[in-house]
Amino acid sequence: MKVRACLFLVLAACAAPLGSGAGQAAGEAGRTRVVYEPPRKAAYRGIYREMRDHRVLERVAAIVGLVRLPTRLTYRLKECAGELNAWYAPENRSVTVCYELLDSIVQAAPRARSPAGVTRQEAIRGPVFQILLHESSHALFDLLDVPILGREEDAADQVASLILLHLSPADARMVVAGGGYYFATAAKDEPVDKGAFADVHGLSWQRFYNLACMAYGSDRSRYRTIVSKGYLPKERADGCGEEYEQVAFAFRKLIGPHLRVRPVGGDRLRRAFRSAFKS
Repeated sequence: MKVRACLFLVLAACAAPLGSGAGQAAGEAGRTRVVYEPPRKAAYRGIYREMRDHRVLERVAAIVGLVRLPTRLTYRLKECAGELNAWYAPENRSVTVCYELLDSIVQAAPRARSPAGVTRQEAIRGPVFQILLHESSHALFDLLDVPILGREEDAADQVASLILLHLSPADARMVVAGGGYYFATAAKDEPVDKGAFADVHGLSWQRFYNLACMAYGSDRSRYRTIVSKGYLPKERADGCGEEYEQVAFAFRKLIGPHLRVRPVGGDRLRRAFRSAFKS
């Protein structure tokens, strides 16, 4: 199997079919729309075909579509002239993901399993969903006029993590492992100088520990190995339950009223997010 094709077969394994028209280049459901722009570079054409055929953007849009959006939100996959990037653009209300970024994720994934035990599937699936939901969080902040205290990039990471942790237990563990691998791998080549501290994004190791803390705080039993294996310092772990509840409370207060399915406790919210991923 080709490496790039493997990426989207992995992603398709954790998402539900969204209709019978699997080969469409663009689709629309409610107030979300997806566009797959054919790449000029031959190396990305396999990514284009697999991404489109497995309707990956539609699957993420189905989760965001659980929110009553005041206007249409577009998801777009495109070639970015060599730039490894993804972003939300408020001027045209669109989330864009670059072929270059997806290709870099595939190339960075271990061939089989990392020394820490992260599989190739986890290393691919985790960051792709984390990135898509991170940018979707920016979109929700903008479209719903959500007030933010602190840095917006940190808040987007927190909301993305909260959503990911509401997947089925097996998929949530897989995404957490893969997302952690992505941040840890990025940290190896990240310059830690004065300029890095000025960036609007946190340093990769900070994002790694924030994700690990959110996971552990959501379910200490399920994610106990994060602490027992030393991936999260105990001093930080002791407060992770409170960190998780803080994010969950803010989500319920600020975004919860816009949900098509109102949460009761957290169970209905969990079921709502899971529903887009049932096979």
